[in-house]
Amino acid sequence: MLDSVYSNEAVIFFEEGVVSKEMTYSEFEAILDGVVGLDDFAGETMDAVFVIINGQLKITGAVFFTVSFDRQGFADRSWNLPLRHLVETGGSGPDLGAGPIRLSCKSQCSVSWHAESLWDPVMSPRSNSFVRLRDAIADNRLCLAVSKAVSAPVQRPADPRSTPDWDVESPAQAPQSPSPDDDAIFNSGWSGNDQGLSAQQLAVLETEHRNKMAALIKQQRLQLQALKNEAQERLQSNRLVQEKEIQVARIEVERLRSEQGSLHSQNLALREQNEAQRKQVEALTKARELELQTAEKAGKAELDALRKQYNEQMKQKLQEETAKLKEDIELRNMELMYRHDVAKQLREELTQLRKDKIRLVHEGGDKFLERLEDLGISFIAFHPGAGHVSIALKDMPSYMENPIAYAANKCLVSEEHYRMWLSHYHKPECQAPLSHDKVCGCRIARIDVPSQFVTGNSDRCEKHKPRSFGDNVVNLHA
Repeated sequence: MLDSVYSNEAVIFFEEGVVSKEMTYSEFEAILDGVVGLDDFAGETMDAVFVIINGQLKITGAVFFTVSFDRQGFADRSWNLPLRHLVETGGSGPDLGAGPIRLSCKSQCSVSWHAESLWDPVMSPRSNSFVRLRDAIADNRLCLAVSKAVSAPVQRPADPRSTPDWDVESPAQAPQSPSPDDDAIFNSGWSGNDQGLSAQQLAVLETEHRNKMAALIKQQRLQLQALKNEAQERLQSNRLVQEKEIQVARIEVERLRSEQGSLHSQNLALREQNEAQRKQVEALTKARELELQTAEKAGKAELDALRKQYNEQMKQKLQEETAKLKEDIELRNMELMYRHDVAKQLREELTQLRKDKIRLVHEGGDKFLERLEDLGISFIAFHPGAGHVSIALKDMPSYMENPIAYAANKCLVSEEHYRMWLSHYHKPECQAPLSHDKVCGCRIARIDVPSQFVTGNSDRCEKHKPRSFGDNVVNLHA
């Protein structure tokens, strides 16, 4: 049946009614032999179609089969369908450009025990498996060889089982003009005086009508068989699901019954235990009441004796604590007097040390600095805004005590103002607060003169500068 020069074999995989993968039959055999696997189909049962393709990329035969893949993507090793035999023995199918194809599917299988491994094509107008097959082969994504010789479509004998309407628009169904032979058949025996068709014309029309009716009946039977198989599968699946649900429900009912019996037994036991405990509590209550009455009578005298004993003990303990506290107070007073004497002595020593320090400073450091000044040595310090400042010997103590205040005085601003300007000088950024712990931080022009720096204006960018300040305001702080 197959000509190796003009025919090709391919396998087309379908997923949700759409062509998902194409391969040649030799590649499919490599997958069956376990040489390679398909990771995309791992753990799935896929719908596939084995097709025979002639040299003009027209399908002449098709087998709709299923194949399962394990978790590693390898085909089921027990899979063994005689695809070529099923094509050769298949029934008539739709015309996909080369005449009616040989078709084997679940509803039309020549080997009945292989029907469970096949599937029925979808023939609805919206999604037709034959149309998708024809278009996929026509695209020739497998790069199959195309023969230049045009082969005539395969003509199969017309019988009552002729090809049905598969909802596939066949390329051979293009409108044709009537041939002279057809005109002769329909015009034979016809004259202007005849009032009807001749017997030959009626026979031709009747034969054509019967063939169309037979094709429609076969199509309906095949579709009904496919729907019947689908309904049986759904019914079987629903039946299995219902049986499992019934089995689970029965197990749950038995469990609930067993649990109910156990709870009932526990309830009876708890009732008996509760009744026994209630009687025991009543007996204990009566015994306790008698004991309390006896204890009240015997406890009054004992309570008076205990109260008297407690008062005497508290009085004695209070006297002891009072004497102890007096002794502690006397010790604290003596310790306080001693501390006053020590503090007085330390103050006197500190005063003497200060006098000695002042004397040593005047006698040592001042004389040394005076000698340096006599030698013409000047003391110069650099401060931003003030520049290089010459420090007189008489100002040395005040400079050493607070250099920042000294520099601020030289710049004619306050120490606080100078510190704020110094922060701006080292880091000229906008200090406008954005949140409780974040400021703007935008780079701004640096003010080099402290007296020209205005807090809240000079340290703000153009976006955050207040509108009430002028452009040339100088804020001087004494």
